[in-house]
Amino acid sequence: MTEEERLNIIAATIAEIRPAVRRDGGDIEFAGIDGHRVLVRLTGQCLSCALAGQTLGGIRRRLMEVLDQPVMVVPAPAAV
Repeated sequence: MTEEERLNIIAATIAEIRPAVRRDGGDIEFAGIDGHRVLVRLTGQCLSCALAGQTLGGIRRRLMEVLDQPVMVVPAPAAV
């Protein structure tokens, strides 16, 4: 799999999950990758939600299914 294919799969997978997150008052967007780390930006209710870690874990599991490789899903650093 090329890096471009990998990026497209990650972006598409997060786009699939995004409506469910938005229904709960939050939002998530793909911010980039750093090796095996997938960076996402959480906004809205996700910022104060106690279950945000579980959301990231669910995204991680789904990405591992579609990519067939280990990844970590972590919040992107805040923009300066």
